[in-house]
Amino acid sequence: MNEGILYKRVFTPILMICIAYEWLVSGLDKVMSGDFVQQLKGQLSSSLGGMQYHFYENILKSFVIPHAMTFAVLVEVGEICAGIGFVLLAVALFRNRVGAVAVQLGIWVPLVSAFMALNFFLWQGGSVFINPGDPFDEGITIDLMLVLIQVWIAIFFFMTGRASTTRFR
Repeated sequence: MNEGILYKRVFTPILMICIAYEWLVSGLDKVMSGDFVQQLKGQLSSSLGGMQYHFYENILKSFVIPHAMTFAVLVEVGEICAGIGFVLLAVALFRNRVGAVAVQLGIWVPLVSAFMALNFFLWQGGSVFINPGDPFDEGITIDLMLVLIQVWIAIFFFMTGRASTTRFR
């Protein structure tokens, strides 16, 4: 097995299964808690005032908190769907069955999940630069790392789709 095949059919599916696990566990925890939908508004409201990214605080105040129950359901459903989507993509790559539908799924599932992870990053804060004021802060948080990895996966599927399209011209 050459390096390209190993990368495409083994490494990337394993990475995607890890991401799927993260999304599935996170979504199922929220659903099984039974009160995530009711508690999100209070949780978001209590975080206002000291947020690192002030523009995001304004978005929360003006748009998300007034519609917190809708967003809570979207988060639960989105996380579970992202997890299922990543599992399906990993299986398709592992079995080398990447058709047009898998390419589209491979572009949109990571982009939507990257958007969700970006929102979690902005809400929780965390620096991406040197921060001597908080020496216990990591360089890149897991949420920002998920954003970067998922965008990379979307680009991977976009390039896979382009390669298969140009191959048949």
